[in-house]
Amino acid sequence: MTETQQIPRAAVKPLVLDFESHGIGKRSDRKFITSLARGLEVLRAFQSQSGSMSNKEISALTNIPKPSITRLTYTLSEMGYLQQNKTDGKYELSAGILSLGYPLLSGLRIRHLAHDHMAELANSAGCTVALASRDRMSMVYVDESCGNSSTSLRLDIGARIEIARSSIGRAWLAGLAEDERQEMYLQLESAYIDEWPELKTRADDAMDQIKERGFCLVDGEWRKDTRTVSVPLVSEDGKTVMAINCGGPTFALSVETLENELGPRLRHIGEKISLFLGK
Repeated sequence: MTETQQIPRAAVKPLVLDFESHGIGKRSDRKFITSLARGLEVLRAFQSQSGSMSNKEISALTNIPKPSITRLTYTLSEMGYLQQNKTDGKYELSAGILSLGYPLLSGLRIRHLAHDHMAELANSAGCTVALASRDRMSMVYVDESCGNSSTSLRLDIGARIEIARSSIGRAWLAGLAEDERQEMYLQLESAYIDEWPELKTRADDAMDQIKERGFCLVDGEWRKDTRTVSVPLVSEDGKTVMAINCGGPTFALSVETLENELGPRLRHIGEKISLFLGK
């Protein structure tokens, strides 16, 4: 299925977890520290597209009261994770935040095992190949290889893309056990509301594609000028699920090339990488 129809984007929901509805941090859960959770939510709010933000903007995005945000941003600044612009008073991430993520990336063995395969495909096909893991309702890139410096499809490590609208997100869904997938569907339905029936149809279609040929295609939906194919990566015990994609701008990669050449090659790479996943 070639996905060219654009689904209008709904307003962005607050990033903060509704802790009680997720069974997390209930009043009876004395081990859960809400203030710590809120501080981490503030850091999550600073995604690549958000830029610097004021306390008011952070409050609106996270649904945390502004007085609490003021204390949290002050504390995070004192700890070196945020820095405040002296001109407009807005906050942005500081270099100190890298110390939190680097140990994970450096210790993620699958990145090192997958990278050479990713680079070979990217360089030979002039496309972008990325490896991603799930974080809430997004996929987060943990490695990326770009074979064409002029491509518009270039996302750095740490970039987030929607599970529901991307081929890599739908491939990840396909790798889940049925009960886990249905649980994720409930979360996505809560987030997308009226959009979800159409998005679910497309996610189900992606899973049919993967069952039939081992990869799924999304054409012009996540970004109208890009198309990608993706493959799920599942460990032998089924406990670890990631996904890998390959794609580029529509003017450079045809649907036929993705379906007949790059998709099968990506599937082959995925089969190799999956053998080492979770080990």
